[in-house]
Amino acid sequence: MSFDDERVRFYFRHREQIEQWAALRSEAAAAVDEWMTQLAPDIEELAKSLGPDVRVRAITSADQAYPSYRLTRASWGFGDADDPPACVALEWLRARTTMRGGSTPYVGLRATKTHPVGATLRASEQVRQARLARKDNASAWWVAYAYVMPAADFPSGADGYRDALRDALRAVWEAYATNVDIACREQPPR
Repeated sequence: MSFDDERVRFYFRHREQIEQWAALRSEAAAAVDEWMTQLAPDIEELAKSLGPDVRVRAITSADQAYPSYRLTRASWGFGDADDPPACVALEWLRARTTMRGGSTPYVGLRATKTHPVGATLRASEQVRQARLARKDNASAWWVAYAYVMPAADFPSGADGYRDALRDALRAVWEAYATNVDIACREQPPR
């Protein structure tokens, strides 16, 4: 790069406005955070539709770097733990979710690989097959997860995106909850 590059010269000619626009990123992420926390009633409604023993734990306080809605089944034996050994969750990164690329909310089966239930889930052939069929990602914290991208008109289409998040969370529950039932029978939570 040099000062002869037109893109560099463009930046210097418009740097004040470019920096002002870039600063909007944090305001947009804050608006997404607020909107996501307002989804609690929708997630509660979803949990009720999944069964009478399905519980939802909203971890959305301002001090949470990774706010989430975590679905568990009473029979899994996790009680009211904020961080259960396994759950189906909708999560996002506070102050960084700007609805593009990897900066979007994601849904999946959350279970650390170091917990026996998480290890059992990772060793399950049924989970592996479901993850492949759904094309889910995996990480140390997630047995399976996928980003849920909004339509290009977001936030104008926020209602549709709310429905998409709810549908994605339901699909993850349907794909993996039975596997958590099995894992909890094989490796009762401590």
